[in-house]
Amino acid sequence: MLGWEFPPLFTGGLGVATYGIVKSLNQYSQIRLIIPTAGDASDLEDVNIIGLNKLTKEEIDIESIQFEIEFDNTRVEKIPLQISPYHFTNASFSGFFGSNDHPESDQKIDVIRSIFSGRDMYGFNVMHKVHLFALLSAEIASDGDFDIIHAHDWVTYPAAVRIKKQSGKPLVVHVHALETDRVGDTVRNDIYWMERDGLLEADSIVAVSEYTKEQIVKHYEIDPSKISVVHNGIEPIPVKRSVHKLKDKLVIFLGRITSQKGPNFLLETAEKVVRVYPRVKFVVAGTGDQFGHLLESTAYRKLGSKFIFTGFLSKTKVNELLSMADAYFMPSVSEPFGLTALEAAHHKVPAVISSQSGAAEVMKGSLQADFWDTDKYANYIHAILKYPALGKILSDRAALELNDLTWDHAAKKLRNVYDTLLQES
Repeated sequence: MLGWEFPPLFTGGLGVATYGIVKSLNQYSQIRLIIPTAGDASDLEDVNIIGLNKLTKEEIDIESIQFEIEFDNTRVEKIPLQISPYHFTNASFSGFFGSNDHPESDQKIDVIRSIFSGRDMYGFNVMHKVHLFALLSAEIASDGDFDIIHAHDWVTYPAAVRIKKQSGKPLVVHVHALETDRVGDTVRNDIYWMERDGLLEADSIVAVSEYTKEQIVKHYEIDPSKISVVHNGIEPIPVKRSVHKLKDKLVIFLGRITSQKGPNFLLETAEKVVRVYPRVKFVVAGTGDQFGHLLESTAYRKLGSKFIFTGFLSKTKVNELLSMADAYFMPSVSEPFGLTALEAAHHKVPAVISSQSGAAEVMKGSLQADFWDTDKYANYIHAILKYPALGKILSDRAALELNDLTWDHAAKKLRNVYDTLLQES
């Protein structure tokens, strides 16, 4: 299994989902998980977790890897890697190792560890990391001691395709999000081509929702017959409602503050709610490239006193926040799933969510509207805040729906995907 985010180091739902899947799937399969960065709390019982930040000479034959690979504005299929029609500019793996053209094995290992030791798993050099991850993962997997390759999201697809070509083993690509979700339907950038290459090479594709399956077929020209839908789950934890000390009601927004998550629609909705229900605070928990714009816009519209910006919160802090929330709001423009909606339901928080989300398929007890319909959003949130009995009805209904939305349930479906592939191969 190839992952990118994994607790305790993660930036969003990908790490939470990968952890939940690995932990539950472990009872049905023996898993060797390769990730860029393993933290001190990354261990799971009976799971072989290999973090490249802790790589040892026993785990990899470092001398067998050719790092002297120079890229220019040329398609990669003309270069020995043969990963995808993917463009690089001014990239060089040799640059990782400084001026020494032939560093010793220990030096190479140390440099690799340092590359993957930072807390930012993406950053400006993410493409270097993605392809270095591919080279190293393929070498680690060169023993062929596995039956299935399972790759989570685009950052692992080059590694997965490389391992499939060298081993001949079937490949499962797990789609948690798409570039067309993040950037827009018409995007055809480098990441899009990397995603499409992985989807075409996959023997089976797992989509986190019917919505995502439709997007894969529509924008990536993939045969729908090889796509299975496995909805995300949630790990049940003891929850207890708490009472906050503020006089205002709390509406919670959780997630990255990017265009995909609908911050402009959050702002428009808040403005409309405040007009009729001024005793409210919108709590924005997260960071992202639209953080500054949202912060400035709240001030410009004289809504600064109605917003609380917390920045990125740990899992513990998120749970504390949800335990005292009065409503949860997810106005995403395009949301493959939306794990935070399930977390809110688990904490008995009534939800108002975008119809353009995977969560909308399984959370029938939520109030839903098209992402642009801020009038309907505002009406829904106002009703929940004004009529607590309505909120309780909604949260009770959502809690019942969570019975079938566990990681164990998802793991059983994934094992069925594996079994079908192995029977066909």
